[in-house]
Amino acid sequence: MPNLYVKAVPPADLNRNTEWFMYPGVWTTYILFLFFSWLLVLSIFGSSPGMAWTIVNLAHFLGFYIEQCH
Repeated sequence: MPNLYVKAVPPADLNRNTEWFMYPGVWTTYILFLFFSWLLVLSIFGSSPGMAWTIVNLAHFLGFYIEQCH
């Protein structure tokens, strides 16, 4: 039976700024950072869990927005 699959070579990563996304532990660290940020906001402000997630998400958005503007 002939091979029906094409062997494709993945394209070269042209954007070197995104190379670090594939390092081991990056996404685990990112999720843990968000979780502990949520716990910190929850303990400092004494708000509900939903409000703490809202504050963390807004801070996350503002941080990345400010970073992209510079």
